[in-house]
Amino acid sequence: MTSQVTDVLEAVQSFIAKGYHREYRVKDGKLVDLELGSTLDPCGIQIDAALRLESGDGEDASNIYAITDPATAHKGLLIDAFDVFHEICPRDLSERLVADRETAQAGDQDLPSKHGLRKVYKVEFNRDPERYILREGFPDFPPCPFGQSFSILGFDTAEQEYVWLVTSIIRDSRLIRVPYQGEDVISDE
Repeated sequence: MTSQVTDVLEAVQSFIAKGYHREYRVKDGKLVDLELGSTLDPCGIQIDAALRLESGDGEDASNIYAITDPATAHKGLLIDAFDVFHEICPRDLSERLVADRETAQAGDQDLPSKHGLRKVYKVEFNRDPERYILREGFPDFPPCPFGQSFSILGFDTAEQEYVWLVTSIIRDSRLIRVPYQGEDVISDE
């Protein structure tokens, strides 16, 4: 596809320019078209392109999948910004997504931020793992720079701000996951 692409935002913009306007997401183990709220048949979709962008030694990675639904002719993107789909996707979908995926080095390995959020590396997390949590589905997430929406984001409880947790932190069993439960959630978990 685009081995010269080194940035998620750049890749997403390239796909949008090619007509991939829909936002697909994995919810409850199903592939969903967010605009329609409908479930797509993972065996019926066509994966037009798959790109993995890795930073440095693989401590952080993101995946972008350009998908066509032949049943509706809709084209859209499934973005795995945190490299976690292997954990939440049904096996048949996961295998199809990675079958022909290209890997490229991201150009952000030395940057202190990602998508406007301070980047937290594993070394910093290891110093105080209880300081950081992973929020899921919170309505106050900052805007996603590629026109879609975040479904999870890191949160620094000491600074009371959203942060970008690198993939290796998201996979760490010490990271506490906090799903949004409504207005009664305390902001300083």
